[in-house]
Amino acid sequence: MKRGREFIIVFLLSGLLWADSRQHYFEQGNQYYRDGEFVKALEAYQKITDTGYENGPLYFNIGNCYYKTGEIGRAILNYERARKYIPSDEDLKANLAIAQLSVVDQIEPASDFFVIQILHAFYYILPEKLQLSLVLMGYILFTGSLVFLILSRSLRWRTAAVRLLWMSGVVFVLLLFSYAGRMLDARNSVEAVILKDKVDVMSAPTAQGGMEVFSLHEGTKVRLDRFSGEWVEIVLPDRKVGWVKNDVLEKI
Repeated sequence: MKRGREFIIVFLLSGLLWADSRQHYFEQGNQYYRDGEFVKALEAYQKITDTGYENGPLYFNIGNCYYKTGEIGRAILNYERARKYIPSDEDLKANLAIAQLSVVDQIEPASDFFVIQILHAFYYILPEKLQLSLVLMGYILFTGSLVFLILSRSLRWRTAAVRLLWMSGVVFVLLLFSYAGRMLDARNSVEAVILKDKVDVMSAPTAQGGMEVFSLHEGTKVRLDRFSGEWVEIVLPDRKVGWVKNDVLEKI
């Protein structure tokens, strides 16, 4: 028991040290940024990401550093990563919009079918964490109603339990459908940002067998579809499709 206790203490202490280290580098990066030393600030922030730690403010600050050093593609990449954690942040929205003004490819997205628009709005009607919490609460209420119905001997209480069971069941199914749709949509919507100055998009996954169909430039966001060796098929917001090499882009 003593050894186990010592292990837990050491584990907790190491976790605290990691947290202190991350906080130190974050504050150091902020100070470098205020001093106008954007490369040093970036190095400090990247020491945090090297540990596998991620959050919205961290990616937001990294995006700001890349914007200040003129790397628009990487600025947009990190702003988009930050948006996964802080989608409603007004400063982030503003900085991302400013960075996107420098992107050569201003692509108008194609309109989805009306039904798809409704489904998409239904999937994302609530913040993800709240949505998951409500799914769990709906499940607990549904199973609790079922147990109460089985155990209850009173006709009055059994009638109330049946009504509650139906209501909670409908709510639970709708919430579960919404959350499952959201997860499936996220799984099928892997996006990336072009990081090269100019990229030739090919009709097939080979420079020899395919022909150039159009070009893209740094900062353009694309959706990844299929992979073939060192090639990946990309889909643009206007639904144009083509193939590029993996090393010209980076996943959000």
